[in-house]
Amino acid sequence: MEYITYLILGLIQGITEPLPISSSGHLLLVRLVFDIGESDVFFEIMMHFASLFAVLLIFKDTLIRLIKGTLKTLKKEADPTESIKMVGLILLGSLPVGLVGLFIRSPLENLLETYGLIVIGVSLWVTGTFLWLVKPLTLTNTTETLTVKDALFIGTAQVLAILPGISRSGATFVGGLFRRLSVKTIIEFSFLLYIPVTLGVSLLELLSLETIDLPLGPLAVAFIASFAMTYVSLNFFKKMAIAGHLKGFAVYCATVGTFAILYYFI
Repeated sequence: MEYITYLILGLIQGITEPLPISSSGHLLLVRLVFDIGESDVFFEIMMHFASLFAVLLIFKDTLIRLIKGTLKTLKKEADPTESIKMVGLILLGSLPVGLVGLFIRSPLENLLETYGLIVIGVSLWVTGTFLWLVKPLTLTNTTETLTVKDALFIGTAQVLAILPGISRSGATFVGGLFRRLSVKTIIEFSFLLYIPVTLGVSLLELLSLETIDLPLGPLAVAFIASFAMTYVSLNFFKKMAIAGHLKGFAVYCATVGTFAILYYFI
C-alpha cells in the first residue's frame, strides 16, 4: 500500500507541475481528501528535484548555450552576450518569490491548516479565470525579446504561486502574456525561472532538516514517476500552449476548485 501511495503522489507531482493547474494544490487536496497525513518536507524536496531534472533535460540545449556564453563573457573572451543578459534576467525574475517566501511561509502554513480546501478552491478558480481570459493573447503576441520589466513582472506573478491552487507555470505564463510576449518565449523563460527557485528553496529546506526518515524503495518509485511524468507533461503543455488551447485547463481548474470548496462544507 505504501508503494501505491508514493507512486500516486509522484504521478500527481509530475503531471501537474508543468501544467497550469497547480501541483501544490493537487498534492495538498489529495492529502486532505484521502487523509494521507502530514506532508513530509524531504519527500516534497525530492519530488521537486525529480521535476527539476526533467526540466533540465528538456531545456539542456538552451542551458548549455547560456552557460557557455556567460563563461566567455566572464573570462572576457567576448563582449557581453545575450547569454549573460538572459542569466541576469532569470536571477532578477527569481528575486520576488525568494523575498516574499521568507516572510509569508509561517502565516500561510497556519492558514492552510484550517482553511486549506477553501484556499485551494478559490486559488484554482483564480487560475482558471485568468487562463480563460488570456487565451486570445496566445495567438496574437509576437514579442520575443525579454526586458528587465518583463522579468520583474513575470517574477512578481510567480509570487502568487506560493498559494496552493495558484499554478506557478500558469502565473508566469499569464504574466508573460500580459507583457505581450510570444508563447515560446514565455514557456522557455518560465521554466528557466523554475531552476533557481527550486534549487534555492530546496537547498534551504534541506539544510533546515534535522532527520530524514522515509522508506527508500517507495521514495525511489515516486521520484521516477515524478521525473517521467514531468517530462511528458511539459512537452504536452508546450504543444497545447503554442496552439492556444488553454480553455480546457481553465475548465479543469474551475471544476476541481468547486469540488475542493464543496468538500470543505460536507
